Amino acid sequence: MLRHIWTVFKKEVRDLSRDKRTLLISIVVPMVIIPLLNSLVGGGMEKLQKDINENVSIALSDESRTDDIVDLVKNKLFKDNKNVTLVDTDNAIEALKQDKVRLVLGIDKEYKSKIAEGKPFKIDISYDKSKTKSEGSIWIVREEIDKFNKSILNERIVALGKSPEFLEPVKIEEKNVADEAKTSTSMLAMMLPIIIVILMTVGGVPAATDLVAGEKERNTLEPLLTTKPKRISILLGKYFTVTLFSFITVIASIFGLIIGYIMKPSSLSMGTAQNISGFFVPIPALIISILLAMALGMTFAGIQVALSTYAKSFKEAQVYLSFLMIAAMVPAYANFFTQPGDIPFYYYFIPVINTVSAFKVVLGGTINYMHLLIAFLSSAVHVVIALGIAVSMFNKEKVLFRS
Repeated sequence: MLRHIWTVFKKEVRDLSRDKRTLLISIVVPMVIIPLLNSLVGGGMEKLQKDINENVSIALSDESRTDDIVDLVKNKLFKDNKNVTLVDTDNAIEALKQDKVRLVLGIDKEYKSKIAEGKPFKIDISYDKSKTKSEGSIWIVREEIDKFNKSILNERIVALGKSPEFLEPVKIEEKNVADEAKTSTSMLAMMLPIIIVILMTVGGVPAATDLVAGEKERNTLEPLLTTKPKRISILLGKYFTVTLFSFITVIASIFGLIIGYIMKPSSLSMGTAQNISGFFVPIPALIISILLAMALGMTFAGIQVALSTYAKSFKEAQVYLSFLMIAAMVPAYANFFTQPGDIPFYYYFIPVINTVSAFKVVLGGTINYMHLLIAFLSSAVHVVIALGIAVSMFNKEKVLFRS
């Protein structure tokens, strides 16, 4: 039986290796597209954030365009932030809509007298929520206004003969007790498990679609079933071929991520300054993580072969397998924002979620080997169930040759 499985496996791998489309999707595309996308997204985010921070253009509303208010804006509110520039325009709101300025300030004309009387004055900030740069500039302006508020408050306290510390009875100092490695890999712990799940779902699709549904359409499946190998041997040969191409896609994609990181280190942190280097994964945790990834690939391979077996044609199989990708992404994103230390225990029993959770804790540095072992054992059960479904469908003539 093993010899027959190996023969079918070699035959299918050889046939798929001759298919340039499969090789392109499985190997070339991940190694090129992933670093390109990461660089574009990371570089775009980095450029956008830099533009927001360094180019905060503001204008005054028509009612606020007085010499006193201009002096307030230039020499008091934003005197310490050279990135905030005041633009002189006749129609401030129109300039905001046309993206000539980021914000429009409407400042109370009576601000001087109100400050002298110890009363608050109002500043209206108009922005365009449909524009990221406009909305992002609000926080920079608010921070400068808060500094101005504090300076006026300190002057009033000093005038009363008190120290500015009088209004701050409690000082808060934050201390992060987490290891630097745990903090530095937070972005990687969010992204990489999702990427692995998506790639495991996508990687075997071309092979699974072609190996059963494709053979049905080419009328080559019936002759193959009449050969000496038993039906279970033929199925397992095809199953291991799909699994292999899933792994190849993941390996190629990881190489793509590494290439992207070498080209632009901020690509894996979405343009932020977060450093994801300098962390260490213990060898046992690394081995279990690799086994979990393999188990996930084998589970998806079984489902993909089952769907391809059920499909009447190549096109129908593509439809079913596209829905599988969507279905896999839902549980993958279920704990996207969950921190490694907050993952519920029962997550390690749920398909897909258990693998994502395990990768999160490994990359997040909060390794619990009992949880990893449970995730692996539950994944092994999922593999058996998926393969059992594929075997059952492959052995049923009314399913295999339905019309």
